[in-house]
Order: sequence, then C-alpha cells, then structure tokens
Amino acid sequence: MSALRVVWLGLAVVAVLFTVWTALSPAGGVSLSCSKSGQLGLEGSRAALNCDDSIVRVFGVWPLVQLGQLLAIPPAVAALVMKRWVSWLVVLTFLVLAFVAVANWTSFWVSLSFAVPMAAVGLVAASVQHIVPPAGPRVVTAPRN
Repeated sequence: MSALRVVWLGLAVVAVLFTVWTALSPAGGVSLSCSKSGQLGLEGSRAALNCDDSIVRVFGVWPLVQLGQLLAIPPAVAALVMKRWVSWLVVLTFLVLAFVAVANWTSFWVSLSFAVPMAAVGLVAASVQHIVPPAGPRVVTAPRN
C-alpha cells in the first residue's frame, strides 16, 4: 500500500473519530443560544434539554451521520481511486465544506470547520501525488544491437 493511500485512509479514519468526539461533546459548543442566554433554543419535547447535554442527545444521530459522511467519504474515495484529479477534487470539497461551516457558524454545522485542517493535509497529499509519478508496472526493454 502506498504512503499516499495511507494518508487518505488516515484522513477518513480521523474524520470518523472527530465525528464520534463531536457526538459526545456538549451542545453548548455548537449552539449560539447557549453562548448568548445559557439555554438551548429548541422547541417541543426537546425543550427539557440543556447546554451540557451531548450533541447526539440534543440533535439526534442523523446530523452526526451526515457530518461523518461529509468528512470521511471524500478521502476514502481518494484512497480507493488514487487518481490525481480525484485528490484535487477532494481538496476542493474540503474547502467548500469549510465555507459551509463559516456560513453556518451559529449552528451544529460549524463542526464542518474540521474540513480546514483536512484540506491542508489533503493539499499536501495531492501536491505530492501530482509531483511523484504514479507507480505502475515498469517495462524493461532489451537493448538494441
């Protein structure tokens, strides 16, 4: 397995670990209402929850599954495909996710800002992949007489 493939797979694993860590973090870290008033701004049956409850308890499982997919699938695809253009597309995807995080800084989706360091690592990996020739079968020809 090539070192670049290990880097891309490592990014996917780190994304999953980040998602689990985010799920267990307090909701106050991603809620603007918690920082302003100290109370979650939720309606209905979830109104009994507070800022110290975990994100998975407050927001449910599906937003976390989506977060994990958005952060882990692109580097996993890059690791499987190992094409230069796919690696650059993954870096672009991470930059778009970082922009989405900035645009949603008052909600749970600010967690997508983890795409910034992932984009930095991906940029290095894509640059190395672009510079280093792809490994393939070497054709050895016999010298001509």
